[in-house]
Amino acid sequence: MINLQSNYPVLPEQDAEWKRLLHEAVDLYGAESVRLPAFGGGERNRELAAAWLGVTAERTFLAEAGHHALLATVMAAGLAGKTVAVEALTYPWFVRQLQVLGCKVVPVAIDADCLLPDALRDACAREQAAGTPVAAVYTMPSLHNPTGAVASVARRREVVAVARQFGCLLIEDGAYGFLLDGEPARYTELAPELAFYVESLSKRYAPGLRTAFLVGPAEMKDDMALALRLVASGSSTLLASLGCAMAADGRLAATIAAKRVEGAKRLALTRELLSGFDVMGEGNSWHVWVSLPAGDLRTDAEIEAACEVRRVGVTGARWFTAPGVEVARAVRLGLGGETEWDRCAEGLRVFAEVVRSAGAA
Repeated sequence: MINLQSNYPVLPEQDAEWKRLLHEAVDLYGAESVRLPAFGGGERNRELAAAWLGVTAERTFLAEAGHHALLATVMAAGLAGKTVAVEALTYPWFVRQLQVLGCKVVPVAIDADCLLPDALRDACAREQAAGTPVAAVYTMPSLHNPTGAVASVARRREVVAVARQFGCLLIEDGAYGFLLDGEPARYTELAPELAFYVESLSKRYAPGLRTAFLVGPAEMKDDMALALRLVASGSSTLLASLGCAMAADGRLAATIAAKRVEGAKRLALTRELLSGFDVMGEGNSWHVWVSLPAGDLRTDAEIEAACEVRRVGVTGARWFTAPGVEVARAVRLGLGGETEWDRCAEGLRVFAEVVRSAGAA
């Protein structure tokens, strides 16, 4: 099966490099990793992570991975059972986390600049009137998943204004922001008193690194440390120390730079292979959002099934659709599920043939 579903960019040279890094980590950090780790990360690693993120160490914590950090954010912010606004198209596994914790999930419309401030304001006013005020807003403004949109700084400031008006926290998922050559200001910079930010090294380097960074309001630092302890008793000292060292000495930045170059190349080649399709994806994105032609009456699930018959996995819009939102006729194609571009390209050709077959039928 050609994998156009998952999107963890891994470069061919990383296989050999990863083996070398693991040996290095054992030599350097093996002894200290035998002991119980500091909950939220050791002091030195938190300092290195904070320097990487450009924030203060007191606001910065280490987590086992992005999911760990997001769940800890919900717990630290006391959001269980409360109302959380999400983008109409959003990361599905965070929605499931919210639902498991009894949260009411409210969708907010988006456009090519991500969250629509007026739609967010309307949702907040409606929920406030209903007695279920929006406690937090979850957003992915830098290479949004699944659409690949990027919110401008002006749009982010408008969102901050709405959040301040209604007293909402902001949770920014920075899963793909590293792929932007010039990432706009994050919400932790624009509204440090309201914003949380989660960044994982799973995509920046590789899934096996199992290290994420969590930044939040300074006054909630004790709540974040406790939540991280309750969810997973902290993170792996061995892997966290390796990840923080790579961030500090430039190796992580070098890998990211290479992934941006490869991402730009793959995105350009994808547009060529899908010529004539409505393709969304910006800059160096390793995923694209493809709208199905108006004349094709098949659902996203039917397109998925037709591709699967031909041994290609794609992800339909329904997986990313927030509760209560009509499912768009679109598919997300991940360009990072296959290390070798030739396999990725073959999958894209199959997808194109499957969609175009409706017009030939």
